[in-house]
Amino acid sequence: MYVDLTVDFTPDEAKGYAQIMIIVASADGALVKEELAMIEGLMGRSMMHPEMRVDIRTMLEKPPKLQMVMDRLTPVVLKIALRDAILVAAVDGEYDSEEIKTLKLIAKGAGVKKKELSELFEWVKAGWEWHKLSFEHLKLV
Repeated sequence: MYVDLTVDFTPDEAKGYAQIMIIVASADGALVKEELAMIEGLMGRSMMHPEMRVDIRTMLEKPPKLQMVMDRLTPVVLKIALRDAILVAAVDGEYDSEEIKTLKLIAKGAGVKKKELSELFEWVKAGWEWHKLSFEHLKLV
């Protein structure tokens, strides 16, 4: 069974985590359906209360300031948020320079070194390749 640390977040940590996903997705000025789907999935995985999800969705038009969100979160929550924010940034097929800049700020706040950040980007790349294989196995592409 797949278990993630996000299920143990406090409500405030879960909110901050989701806010970071919104900030990264909107960093390039355009929210696409793939990013929205990813954010919805991540909120579900973290067992976020439905009412809080509604509050998060209202932030899509005017995301909060990154530093204000990061200041409320522990390094552990920031690291998990960084990991998942890279997924959000990658889901549309490319990383925008503003997304990269935002991800680097999160990494710095979480105490993640450059090498570790590079490894996370490679992990995401490998994950997309692994996921694509399922389509090939089922002859869907």
